[in-house]
Amino acid sequence: MGEEESLSQAAYRQLEEAIVTLKMKPGEAVTESRLTQDLQMGRTPIREAIQRLSWEGLVSIRPRLGIVIADLHPGDFARVLDARHGLEVLLAGAAARLASKEERSALQDCAGKMKDAASDQNLTAFYRLDKTFDGIVAGASCNPFAAKAVAPLQTLSRRFWFRYFADSDLDAAAWAHLELMQAIAAGEEQQAIGKAGELMHYLHRQAAALIAGVDWAG
Repeated sequence: MGEEESLSQAAYRQLEEAIVTLKMKPGEAVTESRLTQDLQMGRTPIREAIQRLSWEGLVSIRPRLGIVIADLHPGDFARVLDARHGLEVLLAGAAARLASKEERSALQDCAGKMKDAASDQNLTAFYRLDKTFDGIVAGASCNPFAAKAVAPLQTLSRRFWFRYFADSDLDAAAWAHLELMQAIAAGEEQQAIGKAGELMHYLHRQAAALIAGVDWAG
């Protein structure tokens, strides 16, 4: 059972990244057989991963079509952020207050690597570090309920970003995250709350630009 759970998690992570980074295109239909071949895994971990992705709104199961990658609708980005905003502020404040020494060190390490990824314009590394950052904050907050609620919203946000803003100023995107990381690592609860709000407002401005159909300047 432990091995199957580990394989299921590995399948989920690989498929999630492929969907978020658009290697698996919105609206694309895939079969379970193809996924078992691509990931070199059995059907059980693939099915478990697909069930989780379906629950998170990244895929749907349709008769005769199989597994269909969810479409992206520009107006939904703002709705995702509306749902995410309060949770992010809550988690940031709690993490600043409760993070262990090891978690604060991990945040500082993540911040340095994210800055480097932005300088190198390495989108894949930036994506993975953003996900790592969210994971550290989730654990440090000691609030698994808020962490579980926000995780799928964070994934959806990253997918919108890859689709519509991957060509924007990566340094500006990194800086919005770095200030928040630094506040949490320093244990500055009120500053972390403020920086989390600023990051969300930054993303809200992106969503507004997307809806308005104007270019995002960063």
